Amino acid sequence: MFLIVVVSFSLISALVQTEPVMDSWYVAAVYEHNLILNPEPDVPLSRLDALQHMQKNLDIYEEQAARAAQQGAQILVFPEDGLHGFNFSRSSISSYLETIPDPQQESWNPCTEPGKYNNTEVHNHTT
Repeated sequence: MFLIVVVSFSLISALVQTEPVMDSWYVAAVYEHNLILNPEPDVPLSRLDALQHMQKNLDIYEEQAARAAQQGAQILVFPEDGLHGFNFSRSSISSYLETIPDPQQESWNPCTEPGKYNNTEVHNHTT
């Protein structure tokens, strides 16, 4: 009886529905790679050296994102520390960090105001 009710309800809802329905799902992919680590994470780097290090991993991300899109992925999840790595000290991580203002204090859209902060090179990375 339950099966019949479900099938009947499905047929009725299919007949009643006249407007197209947007897909309520998407294709997601999770990506992880053997990231290029800073060989001395406890030694502070210059901002330029940190950017060059992250660029190596960004290059891999861009290549893999394109491959995932070709395979139908609509959203791609990358590892949390996949650009810069891990095992840093408080002082050695500072060259890798970018400004992200407190949304309670300031409204900033990096897409429309990319030059507002001078240390958002990775955040505003485009190819």
